[in-house]
Amino acid sequence: MASTRPRRWSPLTCLTPASLSPAGLIVLESGDGEVETLVRTNVELRSDYGTGALPLPQTPATGPTAPWNARDVDLCCHVTTHRIVLLDEKEVVGGSIPFPLVQTAQSAGGPSFRSPKGSYKVELSTHAWGELTIVFRGGDTSSYTQSAKHRDDALDAIQRALQRKAWRSKERDAMKEALRPSTAIAARKVGVDAILTKNELRHRENANLADVAFGGSNNDRGVKSSVMKKSKGSNKEDIDAFLSEASELIKVIKKYSATIERERAATLSSSGGRPDNSAAGEDTAKLVGMMENMGMASALSAKQSGSDYHQQLARQLVDFLRHNDRLTTAGGMMTLTDVYCLFNRARGTNMISPEDLLKALDLTKELHLGVSKRSFASGVVVIQDDAFDDEVMAKKLADLASSSMNAESGTDNTVGGVTVTDVCRAFKTSALLANEQLLSAEQMGWLCRDATIEGVRFFPNLFSTGDFTLLSTVK
Repeated sequence: MASTRPRRWSPLTCLTPASLSPAGLIVLESGDGEVETLVRTNVELRSDYGTGALPLPQTPATGPTAPWNARDVDLCCHVTTHRIVLLDEKEVVGGSIPFPLVQTAQSAGGPSFRSPKGSYKVELSTHAWGELTIVFRGGDTSSYTQSAKHRDDALDAIQRALQRKAWRSKERDAMKEALRPSTAIAARKVGVDAILTKNELRHRENANLADVAFGGSNNDRGVKSSVMKKSKGSNKEDIDAFLSEASELIKVIKKYSATIERERAATLSSSGGRPDNSAAGEDTAKLVGMMENMGMASALSAKQSGSDYHQQLARQLVDFLRHNDRLTTAGGMMTLTDVYCLFNRARGTNMISPEDLLKALDLTKELHLGVSKRSFASGVVVIQDDAFDDEVMAKKLADLASSSMNAESGTDNTVGGVTVTDVCRAFKTSALLANEQLLSAEQMGWLCRDATIEGVRFFPNLFSTGDFTLLSTVK
């Protein structure tokens, strides 16, 4: 009988558990307008509880507990507007320190007479876990000078979040909701008229909110020119004001996202999995297009992510492909150009370069994200789900070719066989991928080709089975 691995007992496992996506990214609090502002790698978490009672791990006990270890190493530190999240990406363990539980945050360590290369630290005084220390080791390069910059950047992000107090947005939102013109005006009406009036006013308010957050209003052009003349200190205040407005916009976006998910679930359950071509289905499709144009709610830049940028990008890319089963719907395989265009469209103005995409894809196999890059013999490069099976796809293509030779198939094909266009129509894939999949099935012995002046057609390989009865069914 295999021995059970002892439960980890360290400061990280004693923190509030952090929810992670399938690719290992932190899941932001959708209802509170949480925004990720900073990521730094190669950090340590230390705790000194002295002689007091030690906290218990937050993970469920499935076996024996390991001895107490007061130090967690090689962690990734994420700072958001609501909390500090520390991740052990190797063991996929995460813990968070909510800012309401943080009393003070101050810098510590650094070079001294006795220790010329002392560690750069951020000391946190918390209500729940006592004194916690985050030590910065300079990212992947382990540079001492870089660790000083990482410490300063993280401390600045933490102090700004503590000053902003974004976690109190629920109380502020309740007060704003009571003072909104749409609520006051709709309260004087009843029935359907009240609902329609309130929805119309809400749409106007949301449009104005988008103009304020992204500077789309023509009345703000004079303000923009004056903002460009401000100093760096006042620019930080502008960023704070922007984040407060953007958090409201994010909530609007996520509200519409939830509406889309409910519409899709209702459509699939009522239609038995078939696509919905009704008026409601068209409205949902328009809403999906609008949401794709609005972009992602969180898309970290290279400056925010530091040396861990490409790893974070790889995880974000995989989550994007898994969302709404994009990769599965495409047959488990997508070309690099398709992924590049879709991903950049979702990121809005925070676009990535082709080199960043290639570097991120090179890390997917190392990070065990279930997606990898594949190159065909013709030179075509695709992103493929690791669960994709060439044998299964070849059998599907062979069945499609066999059905085309059946006189009772009801198709307009009087010759038999399938072309690249037929595969595109049947499997909703691009011509480039359809051609590569047909060639792959031919190399595996499932199909045979017939090249004529009309083009290339693929037929089931009857020589592999020796059963030629299918020829008698050809029209």
